[in-house]
Amino acid sequence: MRIATWNVNSIRARIDHVNDWLKLAEPDVLCVQETKVVDSEFPTDTFARLGYETARVGERSYNGVALLSRHPIEDLSFGLHDAGEREDARLIAGTIMGVRVLSAYVPNGKSLDSPSYPEKLAWLGRLRKTLDASCTPEGPLILAGDFNIARDHRDVFDPEAMAGKIHFSQKEHEALDNVLGFGLTDCFRVKNQEAGHFSWWDYRMGAFRRDRGLRIDYVFGTGVIVAGLKSATIDKLPRRWEKPSDHAPVIIDFELA
Repeated sequence: MRIATWNVNSIRARIDHVNDWLKLAEPDVLCVQETKVVDSEFPTDTFARLGYETARVGERSYNGVALLSRHPIEDLSFGLHDAGEREDARLIAGTIMGVRVLSAYVPNGKSLDSPSYPEKLAWLGRLRKTLDASCTPEGPLILAGDFNIARDHRDVFDPEAMAGKIHFSQKEHEALDNVLGFGLTDCFRVKNQEAGHFSWWDYRMGAFRRDRGLRIDYVFGTGVIVAGLKSATIDKLPRRWEKPSDHAPVIIDFELA
């Protein structure tokens, strides 16, 4: 089974890119973030022509997450377990081929002195409680998406310059570790231990050309996923296309026993 995650930074702007990439990579499931459209305007027909069923929850111009699947999506749920009516569209979950798959778009946090920073930490705490309330670490589960946190020094282009800044602060690391404490493993790191693999590059200052990036997009899996893991990669090709997303897709291949 092949599952991928990609922050497309607007499904309207990147529809051709997503369409082309699905034809090339042929994932069974694509977790999408930052779709930036309401549900009625999501291009479901485009993906249906490629054989993909769509589940999505979105809002105009901001946020938005989706699941694109070649197989039926069952037991859909939207948002955190304690979400109110006006909660941002940041989490969607469905069961696909027996695997519980969650697509998450974690708040950016903006800066350490912004009110958005504690909101980001609180959101991650609520995500852990959502996992505890609705999932089991003994089963096949994948939590994938844009987490807006680089996990360690290997995941940033300049660890000294990034230390203590947004996306690389101690409290963010602790909050993400708490989520992983549910029983999740960073699938990419199981197969790739070396530094310098990034999934996001700023549009400015030639960051992609200079490879000054961050690894902030992840596929986390429970033990049965990791036990059957065959490969984990970051596909930088779409980042080279004209008018790309600033993120690249992350892909895992695995087999269930």
